[in-house]
Amino acid sequence: MKKLLIGASFVLAAQSSMALEVAGVNLADRAELSSQSLALNGAGVRKKVFFDVYLAALYLPVKSQDASAVVNSPVPRRMELRMLREVSAAAMHEGFVDGLKSNQSEATLAALAPKIAELEQIFKLVKTAAKGDVIVLDFMPGQGTRVTVRGKTYATIAGDDFAAAMLSIWLGKAPVNDSLKAALLGK
Repeated sequence: MKKLLIGASFVLAAQSSMALEVAGVNLADRAELSSQSLALNGAGVRKKVFFDVYLAALYLPVKSQDASAVVNSPVPRRMELRMLREVSAAAMHEGFVDGLKSNQSEATLAALAPKIAELEQIFKLVKTAAKGDVIVLDFMPGQGTRVTVRGKTYATIAGDDFAAAMLSIWLGKAPVNDSLKAALLGK
């Protein structure tokens, strides 16, 4: 009987560490960033035309359905992208830039141009995002946006302004997908 209870405890513990399954991918219900535990806020699939491109998961210290609050919050946040198909790094960067252009003014884009160029340099090093690859964007207040691809950490792009602009790609007034925005916000 004792062995049965211990076995059941392990099964329950394993199940509780997976909060959500999206597109056949089990997502952890928690992530750690800057010594802070983040909760899975929501997740969904980025579609382009008829293709599933990546699964996006948003992790926050406290769950929120307020897109503006998430974008502008001075707390650690994480966007995790799990590739569902191969995409060249140049195409990924171009998609990010398109998302920035849709959500930022010309003046803001001009101010962010050096940081956008830093992101482009990272993607040039990455070369391609293959199916199954994981891209992690850690938004760390006062430090910047740390980019990790396939477990390798690249540069941290300085500035809370850049972090907010990046989050606007998915949560801004003109997100890459309205349904993805809703899913990331847990709606």
